[in-house]
Amino acid sequence: MAWRFAASKFKNTTPKVPKKEETIFDVPVGNLSCTNDGIHASADFLAFHIEGEGGKLGVLPITAKGRRTRNDIGIIAAHGEQVADFGFLTFADELLATCSRDEPVKIWKLSRDHSPKLATEIDVGGGNVIAECLRAHSTADNILAVGSHGSTYITDISTGKTAVELSGVTDKVQSMDWSEDGKLLAVSGDKGRQIVVYDPRASMEPIQTLEGHGGMGREARVLFAGNRLISTGFTTKRIQEVRAYDTGKWGAPVHTQEFVSTTGVLIPHYDADTRLVFLSGKGTNKLFMLEMQDRQPYLSHVFELTLPEQTLGATIGAKRRVHVMDGEVDTYYQLTKSSIVPTPCIVPRRSYRDFHSDLFPETRGAEPGCTAGEWLNGTNAVPQKVSMAPSQSSSSPPPPEPVPTPKVAQTPAPVPVPTPAAAPRPMSNNNSSSNNVPSVQEQHSVPKKEEVRELDYRPYEKENGVHTPNAETNSTQGNSSPISTISPEPVTIVKPASTPATDSVSTPSVVGPAFGKKVPEQPPVNFRKPIGASNRVPLSQRVRPKSCVVGQITSKFRHVDGQQGTKSGAVFSNLRNVNTRLPPESNGVCCSNKFAAVPLAGLGVIGIYDVNEPGKLPDGVMDGIFNKTLVTDLHWNPFDDEQLAVGTDCGQINLWRLTTNDGPRNEMEPEKIIKIGGEKITSLRWHPLASDLLAVALSNSTIELWDVANAKLYSRFVNHTGGILGIAWSADGRRIASVGKDATLFVHEPASREQRVYERKTVVESTRAARVLFACDDRIVIVVGMTKSSQRQVQMYDAQTVDLRHIYTQVIDSATQPLVPHYDYDSNVLFLSGKGDRFVNMFEVIYDSPYLLPLAPFMSPVGSQGIAFHQKLKCNVMAVEFQVCWRLSDKNLEKITFRVPRIKKDVFQDDLFPDSLVTWEPVTTGTKWMLGEQAAPVFRSLKPDGVFSSIPRAITASVRHSEMPSSSSTTNSAAQTPSTSVTHSTTEKHHHHQHHQHQEPTSVPTPSSRNMQSCGVESTQQPDRKQVAAAWSTKIDVDTRLEQDQMEGVDEAEWDK
Repeated sequence: MAWRFAASKFKNTTPKVPKKEETIFDVPVGNLSCTNDGIHASADFLAFHIEGEGGKLGVLPITAKGRRTRNDIGIIAAHGEQVADFGFLTFADELLATCSRDEPVKIWKLSRDHSPKLATEIDVGGGNVIAECLRAHSTADNILAVGSHGSTYITDISTGKTAVELSGVTDKVQSMDWSEDGKLLAVSGDKGRQIVVYDPRASMEPIQTLEGHGGMGREARVLFAGNRLISTGFTTKRIQEVRAYDTGKWGAPVHTQEFVSTTGVLIPHYDADTRLVFLSGKGTNKLFMLEMQDRQPYLSHVFELTLPEQTLGATIGAKRRVHVMDGEVDTYYQLTKSSIVPTPCIVPRRSYRDFHSDLFPETRGAEPGCTAGEWLNGTNAVPQKVSMAPSQSSSSPPPPEPVPTPKVAQTPAPVPVPTPAAAPRPMSNNNSSSNNVPSVQEQHSVPKKEEVRELDYRPYEKENGVHTPNAETNSTQGNSSPISTISPEPVTIVKPASTPATDSVSTPSVVGPAFGKKVPEQPPVNFRKPIGASNRVPLSQRVRPKSCVVGQITSKFRHVDGQQGTKSGAVFSNLRNVNTRLPPESNGVCCSNKFAAVPLAGLGVIGIYDVNEPGKLPDGVMDGIFNKTLVTDLHWNPFDDEQLAVGTDCGQINLWRLTTNDGPRNEMEPEKIIKIGGEKITSLRWHPLASDLLAVALSNSTIELWDVANAKLYSRFVNHTGGILGIAWSADGRRIASVGKDATLFVHEPASREQRVYERKTVVESTRAARVLFACDDRIVIVVGMTKSSQRQVQMYDAQTVDLRHIYTQVIDSATQPLVPHYDYDSNVLFLSGKGDRFVNMFEVIYDSPYLLPLAPFMSPVGSQGIAFHQKLKCNVMAVEFQVCWRLSDKNLEKITFRVPRIKKDVFQDDLFPDSLVTWEPVTTGTKWMLGEQAAPVFRSLKPDGVFSSIPRAITASVRHSEMPSSSSTTNSAAQTPSTSVTHSTTEKHHHHQHHQHQEPTSVPTPSSRNMQSCGVESTQQPDRKQVAAAWSTKIDVDTRLEQDQMEGVDEAEWDK
């Protein structure tokens, strides 16, 4: 098993996305509907699809960069209809073959000096063949394979005749590829469900017929990768699938792997020198890099790159043109609707001054191994290999491309300023850019390596929790009202939103103010104090991760490791009849600290499983509770692990009381039924601080707040003009955000007297699904949505400004199912996963640029139907677990623990576990909260008793006064806190209670201000470096004696002598 520990030289290959000036942009590509790769590259040219009538292709030199409009590129009017397929001949960089359904195969000769010219035409099969795809031979010159309906033709370009006709393909040929030795030809047919392998010189019938993919995709691909054959297609559930077959032992695939649920096929490419496999999702923005291995896993993960734009086509460049002195082993070309992005793939090395021969073995040269006639007669000669070393390279770099002259008026040239002559530049005959050899003067000003720093968790690093956006951010975001630490100009508060009357909802009783009437307009109120200012302790002054703006920002969670299945120790297997048709507004599976609820197929059936007793579920009919109508959403009460709220499509909420001693649950009845009305319930959200307070979103654009204990309606407000896609409470429970099908974001303050509402229009492009949540101490509103081109993206808005200023947008990937987010308040980590996804993407959210810090993604062999997260109490902090969740698939419900790799696990990691937001105990009741009581969140330490901290307690004592005895304590934890903590908490609570009796909240969407009941008043004073030094001095003995104090002097009697 020693091979497992043999590290691959290319395991750390990293693609580097180039700057815009290093790409080719403004290219007239448009929206393509072709079934080929879209772009091809030789050692000298790039050929790609362009928009326009008929079959036209664009041509550019391989060295082209910058803006290239239609007038700046060479155009090939190849065919009357759309080009079905095209590609360069393997051993002729200037010859391009094209085919279409209406005309013969054509060979075009390209040149830098003049327009492309037609070299020859080939009438395949006598001229009556509809050509679908083509592929040039890998070892012989002038051999071209052409695929059609039910047949494949081997043609000799030098004679223009068809040499061999191969049969046995079902339906039309979708893809072809030659083996590396040129003996075999693989063909994909029947919409990817059939793969046939030919030996064209031995038989016209297939030597092997393999079972392909189960789905009926529009496209499929086959590719030889050494002694493996790779096929890409779709499963029956429209999930991208990759299969690998052993060419020495045909039969079942030796490796099968699923990727993303989407409609675009994975375009494969293979580099024989590095054994790297490139998979480009067509119509997505993902690039997967894998490494081919001789043993399991045959395809090993190397890198996953999220590209800035959607991929319409992809290819890899010629090996002879890579910059070997930069560590570049491959060049990946991405075709988008308006650009061509050359992405170098670089192997990190300490220095690139010397040539790394281990990274660049000898590669195939530009000369063929044999001619077409020799190959047809049985010759198997392969091309000779050439060295990649710069001093021995047989190929020279391409000549510089002439820069097009801009059509503008000439201006007089400025008078040149005399400059000292530069030192002579040493000559270089390598195939890399001349910039790789710096001059003598340049060597004296080499920039230092960019410093990389992690997010600092120390409390003294950043005392002011208020964020001041920099000038660069404000200059690009338009007019807004950001938070400032100084007194800004008077700010006009938006007028209170009126709530139209709604008579369609019947309520048993209503308490609180009447929300069906229009609130009278109030005159604008001006405030000189900063927006969101408060006399209370701000949320951001808790010991938690803070960003570092010096150098490159990284996260302490970037190496997060997800343990699933048997590794995490909990799996419910033999799960059946999972409901996969829930509304997109529902998260599906949910869990409390005791149970997990899984919607099953049937009329309102929900399976209940004890999370403390996982195992194989019994055969037979799945037991569960019956709601007798379709389930639209379900959530456990965060303050009661045994109460489940289920929303239905008939406007009814069923509250279930579930225990471990229940009998057959199919005979149970709900503990309480609340009839909202005739409208369908779309979303349910419990209040984070107040008990028995539930926010309900209805299909008629209404949001209602209900007291579920007394079945009373507190308030009702209508902001949206269309259906509601998602709602979310802020962490302090004072605001509720909603996003609807009208593409509008609203932030509402239902407990304020003015009923303030803040609006942001057009936050989502596609109104099929969207989610919303608060982050970064409620200073940011995150909207997770989709574009019309199925790109899934995350948008961030400033919750501290009147206009909810847009901050940042990042595209995650492209897929058909929306992303479901989960935000961990303590670590600031955002989890993103969708139905059918194998990946869980994670980011740490910060309030400064770059806003989203990527973490290592979690990958699973199968797709998920939903993910439900536990509260922080379920985390084993001594194992450095910061989140625990349950992942639902078609047949299993498995536990996943997310942990940070640390060596010392016998101490409590204070830098990873700040005082945790208590979400398992209520702070107030719903009645008191609606009457205006300003309850604040409570925070507690997760450190168990008897465990040392990674930071001495003397340092953190002034910022943390609430200790949680153990991770297993629940409701009685508050009674076990130190007496000093209770004293400080009571004093502070009384002080702020008096303050709020005389002052109403007077701010626009405020940053969540904390009355930290579990932290004393001293928590506002952050320890400085002197306090840290003083704390250490109490731990270390200091010897203040001088050396001369121990010396023995002369006796007094000696002086008398």
